[in-house]
Amino acid sequence: MPTNPASTALSGSLFGSALLLSGVYSPSIISSQLLLSDFHMLKVFLTASASSAMLMVVAKQTNISSCSPRKPSNLNRLYRYDGNVIGGLLLGSGMALTGACPGTVLVQITMGVSSGFPVLGGGILGGILWSRFGHCVKCTTPVAFADTRKGCDCTDEKLTVYESAKMKESQAVLIYELVCLAVIASASYLIPHFTGSQRLHPIVGGLLIGAAQAASLILTGGPIGVSTAYERIGQYICRLTGLSPQKSSEPWPSLDPVIFVLGMLGGGWGLGKAMGLKALEETVHISFTRAIIGGASLILGARTAGGCTSGHGISGMATLSNSSFVTVGAMFAGGIGVSKLLQYLL
Repeated sequence: MPTNPASTALSGSLFGSALLLSGVYSPSIISSQLLLSDFHMLKVFLTASASSAMLMVVAKQTNISSCSPRKPSNLNRLYRYDGNVIGGLLLGSGMALTGACPGTVLVQITMGVSSGFPVLGGGILGGILWSRFGHCVKCTTPVAFADTRKGCDCTDEKLTVYESAKMKESQAVLIYELVCLAVIASASYLIPHFTGSQRLHPIVGGLLIGAAQAASLILTGGPIGVSTAYERIGQYICRLTGLSPQKSSEPWPSLDPVIFVLGMLGGGWGLGKAMGLKALEETVHISFTRAIIGGASLILGARTAGGCTSGHGISGMATLSNSSFVTVGAMFAGGIGVSKLLQYLL
């Protein structure tokens, strides 16, 4: 579906506004989630993904969007999902270091969070490194080794949970909704919602992100995703400086992902000013060096895995993609592990 800059920017602004109102952009909230002391982020995350799953079923049935499942990020080094695992671990580690993800750091900047710009700088650095050296990550294994192994029918690759389980999509989506509801209810029981200033109930925040997902499907014909923008910026910088491994005769990549994140910046900043919102009180200090390293890890991990917390977590899991569940599992494992290590060391 062809898009125009205005619709892409509007879609981004709605997503940025939803992240702002949900409060999930806060480094303290993200860090507390990874330390398992506050489940606000998880509840917003699952509500957004569960609502997106229903929206995507409707979008496919009405031909608004194909909502294609995400393919495995196969580096041909370990096994089919090795890129999802390695990328997820790097992404989670970056989240632990920065208290951010590729999308939330943009809202942090609009709200004046001190670590926002250094994390963004690290993210752009990660985009440059990926654009210059990313092609070296995947092992150039002969196709015969990767795709024609005995018993491998790659023309009928099962990309989703329901295909792997040989069940109907509608049944799988219903089960997913019930699982998300059960996890949200359990988390709410174990650690009740904190009614702090400017912090919406996580269910409301998640539904707002779901509404932004609906807008993205209608306006752009595709689901929400952020980390590709960093790769695009890296590609343009590499080509302008002569560092790109691509031939100069190749067409320049689309700027739609960059327009989307610019919309996020504009939407978050505009809504914050209009409503007189102030940044949530932060209890986490992110040093400049930590922010740069963590920001680069966020993007290198996201591009290795083929998506970030929004692309895999909100959108990919909503399509019940196997690769997205693997990536998100690795992301939380890496994030929790590094957070616990930092807590012990600091």
